[in-house]
Amino acid sequence: MVKRFATRLFFFLLGYNHKNFIKPKSTIMKKIIFSCLTLLICLSAFSQYVAINAFGGYTFRDRINFGNAYAYINGGGIWGASIEGVNVSGTGLELLYQYQSTNIPVYNYPGNVQQNAGNDGATISYLLLNFEQYYMNNPKIEPYGGLGLGAAFYKGNFPGSVSETKFAWDIKAGVKFNISGGLGLKIGAQLLSSTQVTGTGFYVGYPGYVYPYNTYAYILQFSFTGGLVYSFGGK
Repeated sequence: MVKRFATRLFFFLLGYNHKNFIKPKSTIMKKIIFSCLTLLICLSAFSQYVAINAFGGYTFRDRINFGNAYAYINGGGIWGASIEGVNVSGTGLELLYQYQSTNIPVYNYPGNVQQNAGNDGATISYLLLNFEQYYMNNPKIEPYGGLGLGAAFYKGNFPGSVSETKFAWDIKAGVKFNISGGLGLKIGAQLLSSTQVTGTGFYVGYPGYVYPYNTYAYILQFSFTGGLVYSFGGK
């Protein structure tokens, strides 16, 4: 029930009916970006400071189970950037972009034979709006936690591949170390998930065409991240 409510709320903020999920991807993307930027600007106006983050990390392999097959999203490096506004009580709002280049091999049952050999390259990117809370008892060390909603974008790196946009959410926690002059270091752990809320299928590559697995699937990606942060505007 909570997941259903969050999904409907997210679609409502984007300005369209969640039951009518089929819309041009460019329109969806524009509304996602517009909604995220609007909320971020509103919070920044009341923030104690604004911070820009650049980070990298590693995402571990995840297994995806379908009704007639299974797949792996292989582990690998990730990179990303974000901008956040944080108020005097440590409450913040962050607009985050994250990118991963990976391979997604798919295997059938019961033979366990890879169905997309040579056509399993893919990129996964996330655009998320995170609600954060920093614990600011120590000016040099600030633990934080957060959760967010947004979208995941999947694209195959092979001829004839298609792109898919899915609802996504994340949970994260970590520590921010303030060094000097607004410069800091931020390390953390993150759990990302995207869901097949419409049951329209997960696309994999076959030689010459794309095949959909028409089933519900849940993707969970666990990552460790670290990077530099620069804060300005009254901290």
